[in-house]
Amino acid sequence: MLESPSEPFERSKVAGHQKGKEKPRTPSSQVLPSERFPFKVHLDLFKRFSALSHNGTQAVEASRIEGEGVPTQAAQLNVRFLVSIGLLTKTERGSYLPSPELIRFVAARTVSDDRARPILRAILEPSWFVQVAQSVLSPIKPLRAEDFLGELAIAAQTDKMKKGPALQVLLDYLSYIGIVNAKDEGLTLVEDGRSRFSPSGSFDVSSSPRTVVEGAGTIQGDNMWHMIQTEDFSLKIRSDITAIDDLLDHVQTVRRKIERLQKAKVSTNPNTKDAETSEVMVTQ
Repeated sequence: MLESPSEPFERSKVAGHQKGKEKPRTPSSQVLPSERFPFKVHLDLFKRFSALSHNGTQAVEASRIEGEGVPTQAAQLNVRFLVSIGLLTKTERGSYLPSPELIRFVAARTVSDDRARPILRAILEPSWFVQVAQSVLSPIKPLRAEDFLGELAIAAQTDKMKKGPALQVLLDYLSYIGIVNAKDEGLTLVEDGRSRFSPSGSFDVSSSPRTVVEGAGTIQGDNMWHMIQTEDFSLKIRSDITAIDDLLDHVQTVRRKIERLQKAKVSTNPNTKDAETSEVMVTQ
C-alpha cells in the first residue's frame, strides 16, 4: 500500500515533537534537590522516612515513602540530595536509612520547630550551600535573593535559570535553620551565622576548619568578585588591581599582628620559652 506524501512528514513531525519533550539534563558540580518540589515537601519526606523505617532501624525504598500527602517521585528525585547532606544513608540493596540526627529532628519537630531547627542546623553546617551563605552574606548589608541564588548557582556550577526552583529550596533550608534572615530589602546573615567577611568588604580569618573551595568568580552589579576559601582562611575581593594592592597591605598588617601575639605568648609563658631554648641547644 502506497503512503501519501504527507505521511512521512507527519511521522517525522510526531517524532520531533516527542524528542522535544525530552528535557536535557542540566549538569552541576553539587547534588541539588529536585526543582519540582518545594521545601515543605522535604519536611514531609523526613517524617515519612522516620515512620516507615521504624525510627531508623529498617531500610526503606524511596518509592514506599510516596503517598499519604507525599507527591509521586518526591522521594525518588530527592534521595541523592538527602544522602549528600547526611540525612540519609543508602544501603547495598538500594534502600535508605535515615540518620539518627534526622530521627531526632523529626521527634523534636513534634514539639516545635524551634526545638527542631538546631538539630537540622548542626547536620547541615558543613554543607557547601551553608558555606556559600556564610561567605557572601553580611549581617548588616542585605543582598537580593536573586543575587544570592546566582551565588549558589556559581558555586554549584549550574544554570541559575533552569535550576532556580532547586536553588530556592536551598535558600529555604538556610532560612529554616536560622543561617539566613529574609527581609523585604534582601537577605542577611544571622548574627551567629559566623560571617567570615566584614561589612566593609575586607577579609576576616576564620578559626574553624573548612573545605577548600577556590576560584569562584561572581558578578554583583558592575563588579566582579573573586572568592578563595581554604581550611585556614576565606577571602572575597573585588576584581581590581588596586584592591589587590590594598589586600597585600592588609596581609602584612595581619602578619605583624600575629607575630606580635606569638612573641607576647612566648614571653608570658616560661614553659614555652624553656622548651624553645632546649630545642635550640639540641639543634646546636
